[in-house]
Amino acid sequence: MPRHPIRGALLAGSACALTFSTPLLAQETAGTQPAPSTYVLDQIVLRAGKPKVASEVPQSVSVVDGQQLADIEPVHIGEVLATVPGVAGVGSGSFFGQGFNIRGFGSSGAAASESGIVQLIDGEEKYFESYRQGALFVEPDFLRQVEVLRGPGSSTLYGSGALGGVIAMETIEAGDLIAEGQSFGGKAKLGYASNPDTALGSVALGWRPAEDFEALAAFAWRKLGDTKDAEGNTSIRSNSRTPNLLLKARKTFGDHHVAFSYQHLEAKGENQDFNQLEGAQVGLFPGFSGWGVGDITTRDQTARLIWGWNPDDNRYVDVTATLSYTNTMKDVRQGDDPDEPIMPSLLGRRDYRLWKFKLANVADLSGAGHDHALTTGFELLKQDRSSSVPSASHPEGFTRAWGVYALSEVTWDRLTVNSGLRYERQRTEPKDTVGFAAEERSFEAVEPQVAAIYRLDGQWSVFGSVAFVNRMPTVDELYDGSMATAPNPNLKDEKGKNLEAGISYRGNGLFAEGDEAVMKLTLFRNHITDMIARSGAGPSAHFTNIDRAYLRGGELEASYTLDAWEFGAAVSVVEGEDQDGTVLDTLPNDRVTLQAIWQAGDAWRLGLRSTLARGRDKSDGEHRAGYGVHDVFATWAPQSGAAAGIEVHMGIDNIADRDYTPASWLSGPAPGRNFKLSVSRSF
Repeated sequence: MPRHPIRGALLAGSACALTFSTPLLAQETAGTQPAPSTYVLDQIVLRAGKPKVASEVPQSVSVVDGQQLADIEPVHIGEVLATVPGVAGVGSGSFFGQGFNIRGFGSSGAAASESGIVQLIDGEEKYFESYRQGALFVEPDFLRQVEVLRGPGSSTLYGSGALGGVIAMETIEAGDLIAEGQSFGGKAKLGYASNPDTALGSVALGWRPAEDFEALAAFAWRKLGDTKDAEGNTSIRSNSRTPNLLLKARKTFGDHHVAFSYQHLEAKGENQDFNQLEGAQVGLFPGFSGWGVGDITTRDQTARLIWGWNPDDNRYVDVTATLSYTNTMKDVRQGDDPDEPIMPSLLGRRDYRLWKFKLANVADLSGAGHDHALTTGFELLKQDRSSSVPSASHPEGFTRAWGVYALSEVTWDRLTVNSGLRYERQRTEPKDTVGFAAEERSFEAVEPQVAAIYRLDGQWSVFGSVAFVNRMPTVDELYDGSMATAPNPNLKDEKGKNLEAGISYRGNGLFAEGDEAVMKLTLFRNHITDMIARSGAGPSAHFTNIDRAYLRGGELEASYTLDAWEFGAAVSVVEGEDQDGTVLDTLPNDRVTLQAIWQAGDAWRLGLRSTLARGRDKSDGEHRAGYGVHDVFATWAPQSGAAAGIEVHMGIDNIADRDYTPASWLSGPAPGRNFKLSVSRSF
């Protein structure tokens, strides 16, 4: 395979980071939150087993916390994940065109391209596929933290087939809004962005009348307009008014608690581009008048009811039962412009309804000389993919599945070993509207994994893992007839073997008193058998299996703080080929992200972020050139006086107005320069 210059940057960066040295944090005990830490750079990871700081997780993981979200001030979830190494966008700069690639999984832009990535909002899985219309719809103003766990190490807990990894988004809690000693609090916000053209208004309220009850209500309203490229040309028209609602409540009864949450996004688009990944594309081929514009409704709902029991006198019981319902829907109708019609087969309503029941228990099995947490669980689900307009390229069907799993986390002094096993059965059933001959299909997945991390001394740790993963085909892949081609009746499930190894560091007092540093380097190799891919083009396209595929690469994250300064660097490199040595078409750019932030007094926070990407050759002969994109941002948040509680954020993305197209996008270009401004007030 060709050598990559950025690999040298990764190794050089790791060599630089390997000069750091100082003492280790106090270890957390099984079943408890991590001990308080002075290491502000080492964020707590919630979804890699029991909560722990990132440097003690034996897999490649990134956390975008509340402060980082405020620095980014995202218009859509893609702007958040663009800062994470190993993660690349698939879609566009549109709020409705978001899809993702992790380590080369999820960038086909075709049906089911996201199925190798588990996407969670407050622990509930989100999945949607509709031709050229994005995969994930999230109100970023409701987010408090986003975790990305790269690779299949999280399949045990979150579902079979997470070859790429897990994107876990957590929404705000009542406690985030209520000041200490108060029973009520809130935040109101107004925001503007120029590209995509966006106006935002939001208010969030938290209430805690007693220690055993709290509730939250939040409302956000977005007006979305056009996305423009660096030449000032409109690339995507979103033309939507998008109200969003978030409700949460939690009540404790002694050792028991119950909780409820509900999220609702309702976007009403008028003369909105049908193709939210690429825009109109008039003249894409001879005689093509474009994908058209329509009055498009996007609705996304997530509801869940939780019961938990954690008796103080029984360390073997910490059980949680969750009943959830999610639905993502697109309703496409013709717009007002007769010169831009949408093809009749693409009109109508398409839903992904998912009902799920989960039961999990975390038992503390610690004994003399070791800490041991054992998580066991059971899941049962039913997914209904429906369409009001029968379409060979958008088949209807049911997916039913159940699974059991166990994850053991044992720590002896300096060594922690995590071992997991998941078993899952899935049955898919086509509906009568599937025009081609199609049969019910059944699959099963057995997924063992083991990971270990060893603390060499007070600063350095080494870790490694082996995980075996099966990704079972989706309704899209099994029954998609692609207009003229019958579905592949012999489609097999993907089987992946992932190896990872790495080293992490955390410490302080390196170059000056009070400085802090954290570094984590992960190298991986993923061998996939029967990789599911789209073969052919146009009406003859269909899903097939690639005998073997190989992906390998690495990620490096490093952070350093000294007094009022924060510095960060992230590097991601990935290579991939099939059994014939043909380079896979799903590879993102190799990328370096650098960031510097200055806390200029109590009120001002100033930052610069640069992303440098290496070019990629595509399978059709196109070369996607490398690029450098630079963003600046500033926050004014006085801590005292009459203006205390006010926060003003200003930012410019792509400050040089660079014209570029990421390698993982179907086409481009990416958005040009974007000005951002928001004002919020906490009360």
